Amino acid sequence: MQHHPISHKIGRIIPWQGKDYLYFSGTAYLGMGSVPEFEEMIMAGLMQYGPNHGASRFSNVQLRVYQELEDYFAQEADAPFASLLSSGFMAGYICHSILGEICDELWPAPDAHPAILPNNLDVDSNCSFGEFAQNCIKKSHTCKGKTIGILSNAVDTIKPAIHDFQWVEALSPANQYYLLIDDSHAFGVFGKGIFGTYSFWKDLPVQLIVTGSLGKALATPAGMILGDAAFVGKVKNGAMFRGASPAAPGNCQAFLQAGSLFAHQQRLLRGNMEYVFDKVKDLPGLRFEQDFPVLTFEGSGFAEQLMKAGILISSFSYPRPEDIPVDRVIISAYHRIEDLDFLVDQLYLLFR
Repeated sequence: MQHHPISHKIGRIIPWQGKDYLYFSGTAYLGMGSVPEFEEMIMAGLMQYGPNHGASRFSNVQLRVYQELEDYFAQEADAPFASLLSSGFMAGYICHSILGEICDELWPAPDAHPAILPNNLDVDSNCSFGEFAQNCIKKSHTCKGKTIGILSNAVDTIKPAIHDFQWVEALSPANQYYLLIDDSHAFGVFGKGIFGTYSFWKDLPVQLIVTGSLGKALATPAGMILGDAAFVGKVKNGAMFRGASPAAPGNCQAFLQAGSLFAHQQRLLRGNMEYVFDKVKDLPGLRFEQDFPVLTFEGSGFAEQLMKAGILISSFSYPRPEDIPVDRVIISAYHRIEDLDFLVDQLYLLFR
């Protein structure tokens, strides 16, 4: 797929070489970059705190906004504690690094994101999530007295498929388990409000850790870790957390003020998803998950055809450069009904 370098904000329309294209790509699921009130909140935060806070969270001068955001996010997510990082990737890296130290074994799901996956840990990408779950259950009954870390995304963004973790109840009670879930594509999209899936799985017989990026649906360049006092304590007392600069404080301040805007955009997104999915449910060659704003194709090569019609979709090799490009249509809250109708019409031309 051809690259399209641009020098302006991305929204529902992308001008390229004299032509406007409808943009059905990216991870701005809530379309917050197209909400003027949210941009005004960010600018106000920038004026209050400056462009960045280039100091450790443990400096003798500290900004209250970080603790306020952690407390707010943990409370709304039904999690005991939270830790705010400068990126979702750093949050995931810290989590798997800690688990690598305290666990005897790490069991990664086939679609585990690189952020939560140690470099020396291989995954079987040909294994389905259901097969992975059954393999974990079987392996758990062959060992005793071990500490095991299970690493997974909340959602497979390629298939797509939202994962159910109820199966961990069938793990052998002879071991201790940590379950690390990457909520990067759940925050703002599904779960408890905009706060992800922690509340869904908090009563499972595991020590639950949820991590992820706030920079996708929630348009906040930061990462979050949710967990119990012991794990979050390890995060905050670790050298990586103490030595790293925190997230931009102005954006964190905007997040704290934008609750009603996030909720409004989430309602728009769900309406757009329902509208499109109802119209394409009988089309062959398409796959989607009812609560996730992505359509994938069972074949490939559709990106070029849709581009000729004036639609830019997601199409690139992931996660490795040698992987076959995956074509995906991504729905956002900023899409209008006429955008969705045009998309549906073009999909019908492709498959009927």
